[in-house]
Amino acid sequence: CLGSWVNYGLGTQNENLPGFVVMLDPRGGPISGAKNWSAGYMPASFQATIMRSQGNAILNLKRPGDLSDSMQRRLLDTLRAYNNDHQLRRVDNSDLAARIASYELAYKMQSSAPEATDLAQETKETQEAYGLDRKESSYFGRQCLLARRLVERGVRFIQVYSGGNHNDANWDAHGDLKRNHDMHALETDKPIAGLIKDLKQRGLFEKTLIVWGGEFGRQPTAEYAKGTGRDHNS
Repeated sequence: CLGSWVNYGLGTQNENLPGFVVMLDPRGGPISGAKNWSAGYMPASFQATIMRSQGNAILNLKRPGDLSDSMQRRLLDTLRAYNNDHQLRRVDNSDLAARIASYELAYKMQSSAPEATDLAQETKETQEAYGLDRKESSYFGRQCLLARRLVERGVRFIQVYSGGNHNDANWDAHGDLKRNHDMHALETDKPIAGLIKDLKQRGLFEKTLIVWGGEFGRQPTAEYAKGTGRDHNS
């Protein structure tokens, strides 16, 4: 996918955070799931890391309370030695190399990710600009605000999904197109505007490419129930 290509070609600017991050719609992920953010035939280490904008940004990242930092460091060093020996006999296995690298990145993220994903550090005015004060736009707004914080910290590529699963849970309006698009536009319009304005205010807009797109087009004619929906282009 595009994020993997960018991550592969340009590399990361922050060794303590993933170079490619994906945030999903709470109603579900897109059709085909992880294939949408996989590395394809490139090394698996360039695939995306999923982040959430509420609760723990990355699941299972927090260190157990009875494990000190020094103990964890010794454990990881020992594990890395065994893994490197194991990998010497499997040099062409990029999945194995990615798994080994993920342990070290996870260790680094234990200290960097909580700060990067703490939206409470943002002012009330900034949160409202992203629509966090509105039920309809709060979730997508949190994702856009988190995306801006990740951009500031050198994450190269952030992919945010609007809509998940099938039918009215996403923009796939086979039925009542107006109702569907009104709903999703209400969720996304203010957060997107807030993101663009915020990037400009912080001097990041000229350095950031924002792409808004979908994976398919629509027929120019209305059809389906009472002529209110659209089918895919053939």
